[in-house]
Amino acid sequence: MRRTVCCAMSSIALMLLAGCSRTELPKDPLEARAQQFVTLVLQLGMHDRKEVDAYFGPAEIDARKGSAPPSMEELRASASKLRIDAEKNPMPEAQSDRARALEEQIEHFDALLQMLTEKSRMPFDEEAQRVYGIDAGIHDDSGLTAERVKQLDELLPGTGPVPFRVAKYRNQFVVPADKREKIFARAMEECRKRTLAHWKLPEDERLDVQFTREVGAAWHRYEGGHRSTLKVNPVAIAYLGQMIDVACHEGYPGHHAQYLVMESDAGPSGLPVELTVALMRSPANVLREGAANYGVDLAFPAEERLAFERDVLFPMAGFPTADVERFEKVHRLVSDLALSVMPLLREYRDGVISFNTATFRLEREAFIASPAALLKFVDDLGAYSTGYTVARNAVRNHVESAARAGEAPWVVLRRVVAGPQTSVLREKAPPASVSE
Repeated sequence: MRRTVCCAMSSIALMLLAGCSRTELPKDPLEARAQQFVTLVLQLGMHDRKEVDAYFGPAEIDARKGSAPPSMEELRASASKLRIDAEKNPMPEAQSDRARALEEQIEHFDALLQMLTEKSRMPFDEEAQRVYGIDAGIHDDSGLTAERVKQLDELLPGTGPVPFRVAKYRNQFVVPADKREKIFARAMEECRKRTLAHWKLPEDERLDVQFTREVGAAWHRYEGGHRSTLKVNPVAIAYLGQMIDVACHEGYPGHHAQYLVMESDAGPSGLPVELTVALMRSPANVLREGAANYGVDLAFPAEERLAFERDVLFPMAGFPTADVERFEKVHRLVSDLALSVMPLLREYRDGVISFNTATFRLEREAFIASPAALLKFVDDLGAYSTGYTVARNAVRNHVESAARAGEAPWVVLRRVVAGPQTSVLREKAPPASVSE
């Protein structure tokens, strides 16, 4: 009884420190702790909007509607006190699963605020572990780089370095600007159709797609109520191979569908409040990025993707279909090479190699078309880049391991994103193999 009272009093003190305008707290101490966490996350978003990807929880605890947020130092102090409160005041056994998951969220959030307030970079691997709960080296595919480059060399014979030959070849498949929106819409339609064949989604779900130069590439926000907004820069889908990748990653079974199944699978009581806020720099968001990347291949196995591009997308773009098989092999190998960039990004972030060296090596070793943009992303967000590479491989390995034990891959992926099961990020990887 004393522990419960202590927990509730601690939560009240924290609410006041954070400047929350609510005058009443839930009687349930765990709910009070969860609401305090949400309040702190939303207040961080008041300092920098990009830090909060989405909020679709109760309007009455939306801290953004109140007065100015506390300072970053006050936020960090509040988060640290909340973390200590969670450590010292465990919840009853009936609430233990939710309490442990919330405690983990608070711990990673506290590490993020430490990094932001001290304004000093953690080493890349430490940031990955403390902020995102992921070992940045356990799913490293860089050892397969040489084999993939060899395969590309054989596919595209000629003179000059292999990356230049690849770029020249891919330039043949730049979609005319006036056809991009229509082709992207068709790719999204197919991603949705293939996802609905395996996942039941709410009948009233809606994804509003807007084409704009206001975003660098593609930007998704879940609005709640089974609705999302997706902004796409037409330049980001200029290359035909990007159509399916972006549509599936952002839409189905990617980010839009991820939030739909989170809400649908939460049960009659709905999502706990701490899952209605999407903190960008968090294990859950890194997991979503990895699951969205893996979902592209799940929705479009190699032979089915080739057939869809040959029969639908190539004709829509006005491209001859004779070379579609080589096109798809090149696209897959280049995509795999992009997954092997983590050692280079780590060395750059930790100051081992310069910007110019990193740019050169990303072009030559990983065939990155816009290395400067990637390095700018790493400058801004550091180890969040593990979401597109390490987390993708972690999700793939988890799903494929469960599939070997007899589970359907789509069932496993849904369970992972509905959780979200961030423990997947810490699973050990099996030996890597080269894509066929």
